[in-house]
Amino acid sequence: MACWASKYRSKARGIAGSLGVLVAMLAWAGGSSSAAQAQQPVELSGTVRGPSDTLVGGAAVTLISDQTGEARTDTTDQRGAYRFSGLMAGRYTLRSTAPGFRQLIRPIAVGGRAAQVMNLTLDAAVLREVVVTATRAEQEIAKVPAAINVITRDEIQLGRAATHLEESLRRIPGVRVEDELGGTSRTRIIIRGVGTRANSPAGSGVRGVRVLVDGIPKNNGGGSAQDLINLDLESAERIEVLKGPSSALYGNQSGGVVNIITEDGRPGGFFNFRQTVGSYGLFREHLKFGGESDKLNYFASAVRTDQDGYRAQSYYNNTGFQAKLRYSIDAKSNLTALIGFDRQFQKSPGPLTEAQFVQDPRQADSAFAVNNVRSTVEEFRVAAIYRRELFGQDALEVTGYYIPRHLGPFQQIGVRIPQDFTNRGGGVRYLYAGPLGRLANRLTIGAEFQNTPITTGIFNSTTGAAAAELEENSVIFGAYILEELSLRDNLQLTLAGRFDNVHFTSENLTRATPPSSRLFQKFTPKAGITYQPVRAVSLYGTYGKGFEAPVLGELRTLPGGVFGFNADLEPQVSHNYEVGARAEPLPWLAFQVAVFRQDVRDFISPFGTFPNNSFQNVGKVKQFGVELGSQVEVLSRLTLGLAYTFSDFTFDEFDNGVANFTGNELPGVPRHIFYGELRYRDRSGMFGAVELQSSTRLQANDANTASTPPYTVANARIGYEWDNGSGFRLSPFLGVNNLADKQYSSFALINDARNRFFNPLPGLSAYGGLGVTF
Repeated sequence: MACWASKYRSKARGIAGSLGVLVAMLAWAGGSSSAAQAQQPVELSGTVRGPSDTLVGGAAVTLISDQTGEARTDTTDQRGAYRFSGLMAGRYTLRSTAPGFRQLIRPIAVGGRAAQVMNLTLDAAVLREVVVTATRAEQEIAKVPAAINVITRDEIQLGRAATHLEESLRRIPGVRVEDELGGTSRTRIIIRGVGTRANSPAGSGVRGVRVLVDGIPKNNGGGSAQDLINLDLESAERIEVLKGPSSALYGNQSGGVVNIITEDGRPGGFFNFRQTVGSYGLFREHLKFGGESDKLNYFASAVRTDQDGYRAQSYYNNTGFQAKLRYSIDAKSNLTALIGFDRQFQKSPGPLTEAQFVQDPRQADSAFAVNNVRSTVEEFRVAAIYRRELFGQDALEVTGYYIPRHLGPFQQIGVRIPQDFTNRGGGVRYLYAGPLGRLANRLTIGAEFQNTPITTGIFNSTTGAAAAELEENSVIFGAYILEELSLRDNLQLTLAGRFDNVHFTSENLTRATPPSSRLFQKFTPKAGITYQPVRAVSLYGTYGKGFEAPVLGELRTLPGGVFGFNADLEPQVSHNYEVGARAEPLPWLAFQVAVFRQDVRDFISPFGTFPNNSFQNVGKVKQFGVELGSQVEVLSRLTLGLAYTFSDFTFDEFDNGVANFTGNELPGVPRHIFYGELRYRDRSGMFGAVELQSSTRLQANDANTASTPPYTVANARIGYEWDNGSGFRLSPFLGVNNLADKQYSSFALINDARNRFFNPLPGLSAYGGLGVTF
């Protein structure tokens, strides 16, 4: 009890200290604001840029006085600059528009000094938005023959706790992020049914989906991404999600790609501190700063999170920092350095049976509680990216990274598992942009190498005896080519192909047996076409082949839980056919639709009881899906966002040697998912949103004899951004999740032999905080 009291007194002192600093800042800001009223006249100037930091000339910038309604308009010059002089101090609304960009409306308090600067960044219109994930180079989304979504900084950060990837990705049709505990790094990312077999209740992770941070892979050479630590969403500028087979460019991943792109420094510099507290002991502090000086652009952040957790045995804490430095060597080349470190401690309550879930969803599984299942993970990251423009629009990019990681020890049921591995690798990419005869053309050629040596010990928790001591290694090499050919101004053909060589080796040092190895080689093609009948509409069709080798963790366990190397487990291969459309037919309406069919052969399915579950190829799966998304400006500053996913995924053939489940639904994928969000942002700085998530039931095993129930959950958040006109901003926010206090589970442990399919998520919960920027 004394320990508990001491812990919370410490948290209270931390909150009190932070609030004291914020109150002092607010008092200072108020004084500055009052003095500003006497300073006249005031000049306001700045620049208008696009999302890729390019200056936008010819943009209309309108300044409207909130007191008198008087409006003044200026047009940016070739350097993107605008200027208003002779202004009276007070509150204004700044509005900027330009062809090919979305309108930007921003409140501003003018005063505090004679010359004030406000730089603006416009988001591209839906079909002019530039993405980098789909083609590994900047490309307008209208020319991409694939389903790709972009989540902006405001959608990630504004008014959100920003502790978990699920908060951001829930708005994307076809994507499901399952949160094992509700707000930690224990997640499973599923894109179009790929990723459901990431099945450890004490490690979760990612299978079949490539996760990148600033282009550097989170997946190790073995194919998985365990415990998504160091995803600092409060520092994310945008997230790009590419859906469907991406093996033709990214190799051994058949589901898609999630690329998190962090913020850059801004001219003039900034400093931001954000404090968040909430239900179930949430206490989070986040700091970030950045700027630009001559040839150097810099950004850095640090974060600490503590959370007691909704369930027993679910305490979590994380401490980390990251930095990004980009140095412009000359007018045509730059070097970016990425550095980071994270340390995470996590207890695991384990999954529950249906009876346990109904009785008390906050309880821990008895075996997990008795064994105190927990893990500590430390990860250090260093990476470098060199880019150089060569001849005309040609470019060369070279990447390298070194990421050592220590897990230790991972306390599971009856065993301790210390593990060390190093994820290291790099790549080179050459981009040629030149005509092919009379046709505009862009050709990309690249190669990648990734190597992950892994040392794992498995020891009896009581006696310390070694059950296994494994030395494993994965070596992956891939080479790819991408051709983008403009047949006409509004018609583009895209062809791609990649060859992958995936080599795994494993040796159990506790046995006198020779090392085992598996070699997987595959060529995966992709072809697509995009057509714009009018500028506001883009249509596309595509065919792609996916290739997904089993990860090391799936190969190392034989049926019955014996540690070995599964020589019978083969990669699963998929064929994907897709058509889709993106459109912005009216200034207040944008939508997208995708219809696809995916045929999977040698589907990999888990079976058995954790921690001795193993994997096998069970047959063929047919997947038919429809994804719809839209953004509607219902009223001025009131926007409705909608997303719907239909998934008809069934076993076309099934044979696991025991039963035949042909015709059954694929477990882990709801048939219907709906998401809706109504958000408002006033010119004064006030904002708010209400969102609704709804899912039909989730089959929990191949036999379709168990399922998690359907659920509908509503959340709300509000906040206010106050600016004193001199670069000082206060941003209080408050959010409430699960407004109706529903009891639900969205994470199922597939095919668990003990029928522990339920991972309950938090009931009614709240969070709030305050951000300070100057």
